[in-house]
Amino acid sequence: MIFKHLSLLPYCQVSQKIKLTLKIILPMLCLSIAIQASAVLLFHDDFEKDKIGSEPSKWEVGHEGATTAKVVADPKKASNKVLLTADKGSNQSRHDVGGSIYVVGDADWGDYVAEWDMMFPDDFYMGVVFRFQDGEKFYLSDRRQGGREYHFYKRQGGWAQVQAGMVENEPEVWYRAQLILEGDKFTFKLKERKDNTPFDKIDPATEGGDGNFKTGQFGNYGLVYMDNIFIGDSVADLVLPVEPQDKLSTTWGAIKDAY
Repeated sequence: MIFKHLSLLPYCQVSQKIKLTLKIILPMLCLSIAIQASAVLLFHDDFEKDKIGSEPSKWEVGHEGATTAKVVADPKKASNKVLLTADKGSNQSRHDVGGSIYVVGDADWGDYVAEWDMMFPDDFYMGVVFRFQDGEKFYLSDRRQGGREYHFYKRQGGWAQVQAGMVENEPEVWYRAQLILEGDKFTFKLKERKDNTPFDKIDPATEGGDGNFKTGQFGNYGLVYMDNIFIGDSVADLVLPVEPQDKLSTTWGAIKDAY
Protein backbone atom coordinates (compact mmCIF):
# COMPACT_ATOMS: atom_id res chain seq x y z
CA MET A 1 0.00 0.00 0.00
CA ILE A 2 2.85 2.38 0.82
CA PHE A 3 4.38 1.88 -2.63
CA LYS A 4 1.00 2.57 -4.35
CA HIS A 5 0.88 5.98 -2.73
CA LEU A 6 4.55 6.63 -3.39
CA SER A 7 4.00 6.04 -7.13
CA LEU A 8 2.00 9.28 -7.30
CA LEU A 9 5.01 11.32 -6.16
CA PRO A 10 7.95 12.56 -8.25
CA TYR A 11 10.75 10.00 -8.63
CA CYS A 12 13.19 11.83 -6.35
CA GLN A 13 10.62 12.06 -3.57
CA VAL A 14 9.75 8.39 -4.03
CA SER A 15 13.40 7.43 -3.79
CA GLN A 16 13.87 9.46 -0.62
CA LYS A 17 10.71 8.02 0.92
CA ILE A 18 11.84 4.46 0.16
CA LYS A 19 15.30 5.10 1.61
CA LEU A 20 13.79 6.58 4.76
CA THR A 21 11.39 3.66 5.10
CA LEU A 22 14.19 1.12 4.69
CA LYS A 23 16.35 2.95 7.23
CA ILE A 24 13.58 2.49 9.77
CA ILE A 25 12.46 -1.03 8.88
CA LEU A 26 15.77 -2.81 8.23
CA PRO A 27 17.41 -2.12 11.62
CA MET A 28 14.23 -3.24 13.39
CA LEU A 29 14.13 -6.41 11.29
CA CYS A 30 17.78 -7.18 11.95
CA LEU A 31 17.31 -6.60 15.68
CA SER A 32 14.31 -8.93 15.72
CA ILE A 33 16.27 -11.65 13.91
CA ALA A 34 19.24 -11.22 16.25
CA ILE A 35 17.07 -11.47 19.35
CA GLN A 36 15.33 -14.61 18.07
CA ALA A 37 18.65 -16.17 17.14
CA SER A 38 20.24 -15.51 20.54
CA ALA A 39 17.28 -16.61 22.65
CA VAL A 40 17.53 -20.35 23.16
CA LEU A 41 15.97 -23.05 25.31
CA LEU A 42 19.06 -25.19 25.85
CA PHE A 43 17.52 -28.14 27.67
CA HIS A 44 14.25 -29.47 29.05
CA ASP A 45 13.34 -32.74 30.76
CA ASP A 46 10.25 -33.87 32.66
CA PHE A 47 11.03 -37.64 32.41
CA GLU A 48 7.56 -38.49 31.14
CA LYS A 49 8.95 -40.32 28.10
CA ASP A 50 11.25 -42.51 30.21
CA LYS A 51 10.25 -45.81 31.76
CA ILE A 52 9.97 -46.23 35.50
CA GLY A 53 13.15 -47.90 36.74
CA SER A 54 15.28 -46.81 33.77
CA GLU A 55 18.17 -44.36 33.74
CA PRO A 56 17.25 -40.88 32.44
CA SER A 57 17.57 -40.97 28.65
CA LYS A 58 18.69 -37.35 28.22
CA TRP A 59 21.43 -37.55 30.87
CA GLU A 60 24.93 -39.02 30.88
CA VAL A 61 27.33 -40.11 33.61
CA GLY A 62 29.81 -37.30 34.20
CA HIS A 63 31.51 -38.99 37.13
CA GLU A 64 31.19 -42.75 37.39
CA GLY A 65 30.61 -44.06 40.89
CA ALA A 66 28.69 -46.85 42.57
CA THR A 67 25.22 -45.28 42.31
CA THR A 68 22.66 -45.24 39.48
CA ALA A 69 20.08 -42.55 38.78
CA LYS A 70 16.61 -43.84 37.94
CA VAL A 71 13.24 -42.50 36.85
CA VAL A 72 10.70 -43.22 39.59
CA ALA A 73 7.14 -42.41 40.56
CA ASP A 74 6.79 -39.09 42.34
CA PRO A 75 6.47 -39.84 46.09
CA LYS A 76 3.85 -37.08 46.28
CA LYS A 77 1.87 -38.11 43.20
CA ALA A 78 2.37 -41.59 41.78
CA SER A 79 1.13 -40.71 38.28
CA ASN A 80 4.00 -38.26 37.85
CA LYS A 81 7.51 -39.38 36.83
CA VAL A 82 10.58 -37.79 38.41
CA LEU A 83 14.30 -38.45 38.66
CA LEU A 84 15.83 -39.99 41.78
CA THR A 85 19.51 -39.26 41.34
CA ALA A 86 20.92 -42.27 43.23
CA ASP A 87 19.91 -45.74 44.36
CA LYS A 88 21.82 -45.72 47.65
CA GLY A 89 21.54 -43.75 50.87
CA SER A 90 22.42 -40.08 51.18
CA ASN A 91 25.95 -40.52 52.50
CA GLN A 92 26.85 -43.17 49.90
CA SER A 93 25.46 -41.03 47.08
CA ARG A 94 27.92 -38.15 47.31
CA HIS A 95 30.68 -38.38 44.74
CA ASP A 96 33.49 -37.94 47.27
CA VAL A 97 32.40 -41.14 49.02
CA GLY A 98 31.65 -43.17 45.90
CA GLY A 99 28.48 -41.80 44.28
CA SER A 100 27.94 -40.97 40.61
CA ILE A 101 27.22 -37.57 39.07
CA TYR A 102 24.80 -37.39 36.11
CA VAL A 103 25.03 -34.37 33.83
CA VAL A 104 23.36 -32.71 30.85
CA GLY A 105 24.43 -30.13 28.31
CA ASP A 106 27.65 -29.26 26.55
CA ALA A 107 31.14 -28.72 27.87
CA ASP A 108 31.08 -25.19 26.42
CA TRP A 109 27.99 -24.03 28.35
CA GLY A 110 28.92 -20.78 30.08
CA ASP A 111 26.20 -18.34 31.12
CA TYR A 112 22.59 -19.53 31.43
CA VAL A 113 19.53 -19.69 33.65
CA ALA A 114 18.37 -23.04 35.05
CA GLU A 115 15.10 -23.74 36.84
CA TRP A 116 14.00 -27.10 38.22
CA ASP A 117 11.84 -28.82 40.84
CA MET A 118 13.77 -30.41 43.67
CA MET A 119 12.85 -32.43 46.76
CA PHE A 120 15.25 -33.54 49.49
CA PRO A 121 14.64 -37.14 50.68
CA ASP A 122 16.17 -36.41 54.09
CA ASP A 123 18.19 -33.89 56.07
CA PHE A 124 21.56 -34.28 54.40
CA TYR A 125 24.00 -32.68 51.96
CA MET A 126 22.68 -32.64 48.36
CA GLY A 127 22.14 -30.32 45.43
CA VAL A 128 23.36 -29.66 41.88
CA VAL A 129 26.65 -29.15 40.10
CA PHE A 130 27.34 -26.56 37.41
CA ARG A 131 30.19 -25.73 35.06
CA PHE A 132 31.07 -29.39 35.57
CA GLN A 133 34.22 -30.38 33.67
CA ASP A 134 35.10 -33.63 35.44
CA GLY A 135 34.93 -35.25 38.87
CA GLU A 136 37.53 -32.83 40.24
CA LYS A 137 36.59 -29.65 38.41
CA PHE A 138 33.13 -28.19 39.06
CA TYR A 139 31.01 -25.89 41.21
CA LEU A 140 28.38 -27.16 43.65
CA SER A 141 25.20 -25.55 44.96
CA ASP A 142 24.73 -27.54 48.15
CA ARG A 143 22.05 -27.90 50.80
CA ARG A 144 23.57 -28.39 54.24
CA GLN A 145 22.19 -30.32 57.20
CA GLY A 146 19.84 -28.42 59.46
CA GLY A 147 17.53 -26.97 56.82
CA ARG A 148 18.97 -23.44 56.67
CA GLU A 149 22.46 -23.21 55.20
CA TYR A 150 22.83 -23.39 51.42
CA HIS A 151 26.34 -22.81 50.04
CA PHE A 152 28.41 -22.60 46.86
CA TYR A 153 31.54 -24.77 46.72
CA LYS A 154 34.34 -25.34 44.25
CA ARG A 155 35.80 -28.79 43.69
CA GLN A 156 39.44 -28.54 42.62
CA GLY A 157 41.74 -31.00 44.33
CA GLY A 158 39.47 -30.78 47.38
CA TRP A 159 36.63 -28.56 48.56
CA ALA A 160 36.71 -24.77 48.87
CA GLN A 161 33.71 -22.73 49.92
CA VAL A 162 32.90 -20.02 47.39
CA GLN A 163 30.05 -18.42 49.30
CA ALA A 164 27.83 -19.22 52.28
CA GLY A 165 24.09 -18.69 52.02
CA MET A 166 20.86 -19.37 53.86
CA VAL A 167 17.29 -20.35 53.03
CA GLU A 168 14.71 -22.22 55.10
CA ASN A 169 13.93 -25.67 53.71
CA GLU A 170 12.94 -29.13 54.86
CA PRO A 171 12.91 -32.69 53.52
CA GLU A 172 10.00 -34.22 51.58
CA VAL A 173 8.74 -30.88 50.25
CA TRP A 174 8.84 -30.01 46.55
CA TYR A 175 10.74 -26.79 45.90
CA ARG A 176 11.37 -24.78 42.76
CA ALA A 177 15.02 -23.71 42.32
CA GLN A 178 16.68 -21.18 40.06
CA LEU A 179 20.37 -20.82 39.22
CA ILE A 180 21.68 -17.86 37.22
CA LEU A 181 25.25 -17.86 35.89
CA GLU A 182 26.61 -14.54 34.67
CA GLY A 183 30.34 -14.62 34.09
CA ASP A 184 32.01 -15.07 37.48
CA LYS A 185 28.76 -14.36 39.36
CA PHE A 186 26.39 -17.12 40.56
CA THR A 187 22.92 -16.63 42.05
CA PHE A 188 20.77 -19.39 43.56
CA LYS A 189 17.15 -19.00 44.68
CA LEU A 190 14.72 -21.45 46.26
CA LYS A 191 10.98 -21.32 46.95
CA GLU A 192 8.24 -23.86 47.57
CA ARG A 193 6.85 -25.16 44.30
CA LYS A 194 3.33 -24.08 45.25
CA ASP A 195 4.59 -20.50 45.70
CA ASN A 196 3.60 -18.47 42.61
CA THR A 197 5.84 -15.52 43.46
CA PRO A 198 8.07 -14.71 40.45
CA PHE A 199 11.74 -15.43 41.08
CA ASP A 200 12.65 -11.79 40.49
CA LYS A 201 10.68 -11.07 43.68
CA ILE A 202 12.48 -13.81 45.66
CA ASP A 203 15.61 -12.98 47.69
CA PRO A 204 18.72 -14.97 46.74
CA ALA A 205 19.60 -17.90 48.98
CA THR A 206 23.22 -17.81 47.84
CA GLU A 207 25.13 -15.18 45.88
CA GLY A 208 28.81 -15.52 45.10
CA GLY A 209 31.38 -15.77 42.41
CA ASP A 210 34.55 -17.43 41.21
CA GLY A 211 36.47 -17.31 37.95
CA ASN A 212 38.25 -20.66 37.75
CA PHE A 213 35.74 -22.57 35.62
CA LYS A 214 34.19 -20.63 32.76
CA THR A 215 32.17 -23.43 31.15
CA GLY A 216 30.83 -26.90 31.83
CA GLN A 217 27.77 -29.12 32.19
CA PHE A 218 24.88 -29.08 34.67
CA GLY A 219 23.94 -32.04 36.87
CA ASN A 220 22.96 -33.55 40.19
CA TYR A 221 24.95 -33.98 43.37
CA GLY A 222 24.10 -36.61 45.95
CA LEU A 223 20.66 -38.07 46.55
CA VAL A 224 17.85 -35.77 45.46
CA TYR A 225 14.58 -35.85 43.50
CA MET A 226 14.44 -33.63 40.40
CA ASP A 227 11.76 -32.76 37.83
CA ASN A 228 10.67 -30.16 35.25
CA ILE A 229 14.16 -28.96 34.38
CA PHE A 230 14.53 -25.97 32.07
CA ILE A 231 17.83 -24.40 31.03
CA GLY A 232 18.02 -21.41 28.70
CA ASP A 233 19.90 -18.28 27.77
CA SER A 234 17.52 -16.19 29.87
CA VAL A 235 14.38 -16.50 31.99
CA ALA A 236 12.31 -15.62 28.93
CA ASP A 237 13.66 -18.70 27.15
CA LEU A 238 12.36 -21.17 29.74
CA VAL A 239 9.33 -22.17 27.67
CA LEU A 240 8.64 -25.05 25.34
CA PRO A 241 8.25 -24.21 21.64
CA VAL A 242 4.89 -24.43 19.91
CA GLU A 243 4.11 -28.04 19.05
CA PRO A 244 1.81 -29.58 16.39
CA GLN A 245 -1.97 -29.69 16.88
CA ASP A 246 -1.97 -25.97 17.69
CA LYS A 247 -0.58 -26.45 21.20
CA LEU A 248 0.47 -23.25 22.94
CA SER A 249 3.97 -22.52 24.18
CA THR A 250 4.05 -23.41 27.84
CA THR A 251 6.20 -22.87 30.91
CA TRP A 252 7.34 -25.44 33.46
CA GLY A 253 4.26 -24.96 35.61
CA ALA A 254 1.91 -26.22 32.89
CA ILE A 255 3.97 -29.17 31.68
CA LYS A 256 2.26 -31.80 33.80
CA ASP A 257 -0.78 -32.04 35.98
CA ALA A 258 1.43 -32.46 39.01
CA TYR A 259 0.54 -29.51 41.17
